[in-house]
Amino acid sequence: MTRPLPLRGFATTLVAALALAVVAGCSGETSSESSEQGSATTNTAAQVDLPPVTADYTWPEASTPEGHYPVTVKSCGEDVTFDKAPERAVVNDNNMVEMMFALGLTDHMAAYSAAGPRLRIAAFKDDYEAVTDMGPDYFKLEPTMKQNPDFVFSGWNYGFSEGGITPDTLAELGVKSYVLSESCRRIDDTLAPATIEEWYGDMRNLAAIFGVPERAEALIKHWDERLARVEEHLPENYTPVPTFSYDWGTENIGGGLGLTIVPELYRKAGAVNVFEDLLEMWGGVSWEAFVEKRPEWIVVTDYGGRAWSGEERIAFLKSREGIDTVPAIKNENYLILPQSAVNPGIRIVDGIETLASTLYPEEFKDLVGTEGFGLPPTYDVS
Repeated sequence: MTRPLPLRGFATTLVAALALAVVAGCSGETSSESSEQGSATTNTAAQVDLPPVTADYTWPEASTPEGHYPVTVKSCGEDVTFDKAPERAVVNDNNMVEMMFALGLTDHMAAYSAAGPRLRIAAFKDDYEAVTDMGPDYFKLEPTMKQNPDFVFSGWNYGFSEGGITPDTLAELGVKSYVLSESCRRIDDTLAPATIEEWYGDMRNLAAIFGVPERAEALIKHWDERLARVEEHLPENYTPVPTFSYDWGTENIGGGLGLTIVPELYRKAGAVNVFEDLLEMWGGVSWEAFVEKRPEWIVVTDYGGRAWSGEERIAFLKSREGIDTVPAIKNENYLILPQSAVNPGIRIVDGIETLASTLYPEEFKDLVGTEGFGLPPTYDVS
């Protein structure tokens, strides 16, 4: 039985201060664009209504639409069929763990791994504590199978890797899986750049797998309203601000390149990823190429671990010789975002709002500091 998701105090992440009018749940078909993720299909076109969502809202008891199962979703272009909701899911990485929590699926999880200890959403504290924590590193096959999983949710380079855990190795052990759509480009770089709409497809597919399609629709409607609000606040006829995504690197400098979801997130915030035309996933570029692009802002990724924090990354950039002519470095224009605000996950809209209000403070001054805008409160497990 799916435990209701407590949203009291969760307004900063999912719910605006005003009530959200929720559309009807999905009708047995959900679609996502790009990477052949396709639609979730069920036997009937059941429709479920949710009451309005407010800041102190709780998901009603799950009520799977009649005839919902079997349901088939596409995972990196491959059909995966479920006859019932999984009961012992293992999930890898913060952004995917948060997607499960947001859909109210905590009671369907056996364990999670690679969830950084420093920047966990405070409203999910009870959820994190209710599920077995397998540690800060990406999962491995033997400890994962000790959790007796019937489902695994991960992504290529988010835990799945050739020579390690893959959907095929899990299938051979009788465990079904779902792959985060953006990561499919790690095994097929001919796919178009990742989009928010594609990630919505992930949310719809997860909700279909667990028999709660109406919850995905409620969340997506809310996120769309917030994105529209950002668009309305951007200045007229603005010139997108050249921005670099800094994730790692000393010998070279690495970040989210053109195939990732990062360029779309920047566009929604009134920025432009200076390497969006480099159609690769998260990858490195030379320091010379970085200097040549002259970004005006640098968005720094923080994975929430104990080492190499966002602040430490900035300190490194400040100490690096030969890049002080870059406007972002010269003017110390840095913004730190958690990794789940720059990878497909429930914090991407938070990150868009935060970046937009940083780049255009005058236009967003009425929203900054209000409930339901920007990054949510976090906590440190220690």
